[in-house]
Amino acid sequence: MGTLRGAFTSIGDRIQARPVATLVIAALLILVAVGGAAQITSVTGDAAFVGSDPTYDAFSESFDHGSIAVLVRGDITEPATIEAIDRYDRRMAKTDDVYMVRSPADQIRAEYGRIPESKTKIEAVIGSPDYTTVQIVTDTGLSQQAERPIYSKAVSTSDWARFPASATVTVTGSAAFSAQLSTLIQQSTQQLLGLAVGLMVLALFFLFRGVRLRLLPIVAVFTGVIYTFGAIGYGGIPNSTMTSAVFPILIGLGIDYSVQFHERYEEELETNPPRKALPKALGGIGPPVMIAMLAAALGFGATWVSASSPAIIWFAQTSILGVLLTFLAGILILIPALTLYIRWKSDTSQEYSDESETTTTQADDSGIGLVGRILGRGSRVLATRPVAVLLLALVLTGVGFQIGGSLDTMADTEEFIPQDLPAYVDLQQFRAETGGGGSTSYDVLVTGSELKHPETLRWMDELEHVATQAPLIQGVDTPATLVKQYNSGEIPQTEAGVNRVLEQIPEQQRQRYYNDGRAHITIVSPQDMTTAEVLSFLENARGSMTYSNPPPGVTAELTGTAAISTPAIMEQIESRNTTTALGVVFVFALLLLYYRDLVKAVAPLVPMVFVVGWQNIYMFALDLPVSPLGASLGAMTVGIGAEYTIIVMERYYEEKQRNGVSRLDAVEVAAGRVGKAISVSGMTTVFGFSALILSPFPVLSSFGFLTVGVIFLTLIASLATLPPTLIVLDTLAEKATIWRTSSKSAEA
Repeated sequence: MGTLRGAFTSIGDRIQARPVATLVIAALLILVAVGGAAQITSVTGDAAFVGSDPTYDAFSESFDHGSIAVLVRGDITEPATIEAIDRYDRRMAKTDDVYMVRSPADQIRAEYGRIPESKTKIEAVIGSPDYTTVQIVTDTGLSQQAERPIYSKAVSTSDWARFPASATVTVTGSAAFSAQLSTLIQQSTQQLLGLAVGLMVLALFFLFRGVRLRLLPIVAVFTGVIYTFGAIGYGGIPNSTMTSAVFPILIGLGIDYSVQFHERYEEELETNPPRKALPKALGGIGPPVMIAMLAAALGFGATWVSASSPAIIWFAQTSILGVLLTFLAGILILIPALTLYIRWKSDTSQEYSDESETTTTQADDSGIGLVGRILGRGSRVLATRPVAVLLLALVLTGVGFQIGGSLDTMADTEEFIPQDLPAYVDLQQFRAETGGGGSTSYDVLVTGSELKHPETLRWMDELEHVATQAPLIQGVDTPATLVKQYNSGEIPQTEAGVNRVLEQIPEQQRQRYYNDGRAHITIVSPQDMTTAEVLSFLENARGSMTYSNPPPGVTAELTGTAAISTPAIMEQIESRNTTTALGVVFVFALLLLYYRDLVKAVAPLVPMVFVVGWQNIYMFALDLPVSPLGASLGAMTVGIGAEYTIIVMERYYEEKQRNGVSRLDAVEVAAGRVGKAISVSGMTTVFGFSALILSPFPVLSSFGFLTVGVIFLTLIASLATLPPTLIVLDTLAEKATIWRTSSKSAEA
C-alpha cells in the first residue's frame, strides 16, 4: 500500500513540475486515438453472437450465401414491370461479390428468349401474382461490411431500372437489415454519448457547487472515451448493439474517478501550496480510486471470462479498456489543467493562510450537515442491531435468488432492436407476404468421405422421414431430395449413378447441396418461434440426426447463425450466477492482495452480494427481463459498488483508531462523513447510466432501468448493511485475536 502511495505521489510531483508537457502528451494520444477510431467496424444481428467455430467456419466458406430480397408489389404481369425486373436482374448480376440473381424474368426469358410485350404470354409462365421477389445471392464467406455495398447498389439500381409507377419496390433481407442497423447503432452511440454528457453537465453543475472548474471532469472523461474509441479500433473490437451501451457507463464511472481527484486536490489546496498539494492529493486518493477502478475492471473481466457470445465479450473488453483509459485521462487531463488554472489565477496565497486553515478545520469540526447527521445516525441505529439487519438483508437476498429463476428472458436478437426500424418493418412485411424469411430455415453441415454414396443418401432420406415426425420440424431438404427429383424419385444403386444424376443438375443449384467436399441439409421450422420453441426445435433436430444413425465416417452438425446465436445467448443468461460468483472471487482477490487482511477483503463484498439478490426483486417488480447484458450486471455490481463500500470501510477504521472512539461511534462518523459524498458520487454515476433508458434499442433501455435501480440499491446496501457487517466481522476478528493471544500465553 505504501509503495502504491509513493508511486502516485511521484506522479503528482512530475505533473505539477510539467503540466503543459502532460497536456501535450494527452493531446497527442487523442490524435493517435482518432486514427484507431476510424478503423472501427460494426457487427449486427445474430452474427454478433456467433463466435469462432470450425463447423460454422466451414459451413460459411461452402454454403453460407447472404441474400438481399427485393419485393415487387403491383401488377407483375405488366410487360413494363417485367422489363424493369429484367433490367434490375441483369444489372445486379454483374455486381462484384454477387453469386447469382433469381427473378421471374429468368423463367420468362427461358421460355421465350426475351421479355414479350404480351401480358397474356407473361401470365402463361408466372400466373397472375400481385407480388414477386428478386433474390440477390451473394458469394459465400462475405462479412457484413462486404455485403453493405451490394445493398447500396441494390437500392440505387431500383431507381435506375425505371419500375412503372404502379409497382412498389422494397429492398429487404439480411444485408439491408444489417446496413440500417449498423447506421442506427452509430447514431445511437453518438446520441447516448450526447445524452450522458448533457446529464453529467447538469449533475456536476448542481451537485458540485463551490468547486472551481466544476465541469472540468467531463472534459477529462470525454477524452477518456475518445481514447477508448481508439483502443477498440486498434484492437479490432467491433461496435455492436451491446458495445454501444459501454459509453454511458464509462461516463458515469469515469466522472467518479475525475471528481475524486478534483475534490481531493481542492481539499489539499486549502492547507498546502500547489507544488505540495498535488503530490499529496494524488498520493492519498490515487490508490483507493485505482483499486475501485480495478475492481470495476475485474467485474467486467468476470463477464469476459464466462461469456461465449462475441457481442458480450466485446462489451466486456470495451468496458475494461474504458475504465482504464478514463482513469488515465483523469490524471493526464484534469490534474494538469487544474494546476495551470490555479497558477493563472494567482490567488493561491490567500487560500493556504493560517486563517483559512483554521476556518476549514473549524468548519469540519462544527458539523457535517443535516444529510450527514441523518445518514450517520441511521447507520448507528442499524449497527446496534447487526444480527436483525443482516438476517433481514439475507432473507431478502434469498427471496431474490428464488425469484431470479422465474424472471422473463430477452434472448431473441430481433427483440433487441427498435421494432419500427424501417428495414425490420420491411422484413416483417416480406415474411408476411411471401411466407418466407431467413429465420425459418436452419442449416446442417455434413462432412465425410462418402457423401455421394447411395448409403449416405439413404440415410439423408431416412433423416427427412424421422425429422418431419418431430414437433416444430416442418420440412427437410437434403441432397437426397435433389437426386430423387432428377432421377424419377429414386436413389441410384451406385455412387457412379449418383454422380451421373448430379452432372445433369445446373451447377448453381448443385452447389447449394454439394460444395468443397461437403454437403448441406436445410431443416425448415415455423416462423416467429419463441425462444423456448427455438431451443426445443434445435433439440428435436439434433435428436433426429442421432436417431437416424448416420453411416460410419459421416458427421452431421447443426450450424449457421440462427442455430448458434439463441443457445449462446441463453447460455449467457443461465450462467449469470456463475459470472457473478466469478466477479466476487476476482474482486475479493484484489482486495485481499491490497489490504492483506481477511476482514477488510470480505466486508466490502457482503453488501454487494445482498444487492445481487435484491436486484432480482427489483426486476420482478418492474417486469424487467434478463438480457445478455443484464446477465453481466451481477459481476458489474460487485466491481462498481465495491468503491462505495471501500470508502465507508476505510473511514470506519480511520475513526476507530482515534482514542476513546467505540465501534458504534466510528460507524456513525464514517457514515456521516462519507455517506453524503458517496451518495453524490452515486448520483453522478446514475446520471451517466440513465442515458441508456432513452436508447431506441429495447435491450439497452431495459438495461438502463436495471443499472439505475441497482446503483440505488448499492448505495442503500453500503450505508445500511455495511455498518452492521463491520461491527460483526470486527468483533469476531478481535475475539479471534484475543483467543490466539491467550492460547500462546497458555502454551508459554
